[in-house]
Amino acid sequence: MEDKIRNMHPLNQDNNINTALLIVSCDAYKDLWQPFFHCLFKYWPDCPYPIFLGSNESEYSDPRINSILVGPDKDYSSNLLAMLAKLDYPWVILWIEDFLLSSSIDNERLLKIISDVQDRGGGYAKLIASFPYAYLKNGTDEIGIIPKGIKYRVNIGVTLFKKDVLVSLLRSGESAWDIEYKGALRSEKISEEFFCLNSSMKSNPPISYINAVGRGRWMRNAIPFLKKEGLGDSISNRKPVSLGFYIYYRLYLIRLEIFRILKIYWYE
Repeated sequence: MEDKIRNMHPLNQDNNINTALLIVSCDAYKDLWQPFFHCLFKYWPDCPYPIFLGSNESEYSDPRINSILVGPDKDYSSNLLAMLAKLDYPWVILWIEDFLLSSSIDNERLLKIISDVQDRGGGYAKLIASFPYAYLKNGTDEIGIIPKGIKYRVNIGVTLFKKDVLVSLLRSGESAWDIEYKGALRSEKISEEFFCLNSSMKSNPPISYINAVGRGRWMRNAIPFLKKEGLGDSISNRKPVSLGFYIYYRLYLIRLEIFRILKIYWYE
């Protein structure tokens, strides 16, 4: 596997690819791999990027997927740093395994967004329509700069990173939540710009998804989606979140939507 990863070099002139898609996971979440890849290949069958699954000691059997194994589970940041050390690409799309694609991706549109970020000297871009947003006067511009000091300036859901920028934000011993909070503070010292979607893209995002898991359990809106996708067998692997937590989550999303409508930034 090490030789296979090295041979897929970012400077390969045959495909001119300098970006890899890395699904960040661990063996404790391997029950999500089948739903995740079902949705990925259904809604993005022409994905132009090499696909890597980062985990501990288990692999997903599919010739389209390259495994990156990092050994026994440590903390989130240590695992991710070990994955990145084995990934010989200057750019990486980081994708968490419980974010399930729910509609088709337009390659031309997504590649343009990614190219714009890279051409404009960016180091990071949030690729999904969720807080924070850029509030641009031109409603047709798809991306804008995230100001410093904004809550969730760094996110690990579905995001494009310049690999060395991502590595500079990570610290061994930190959780995924630490990356988003402490990483946002560290990002203020980085010279590269950080980008997100324009608020006008909320109704027509480049990537549509279901956030399927919260606190290790199925989000309640994920269950009917899994059934619709013919993935009902996966539901028994986890319990649903409590009704109280789900209501809290939905109210939290409403709060963020109000911020978007009023064009308010949430400062740390």
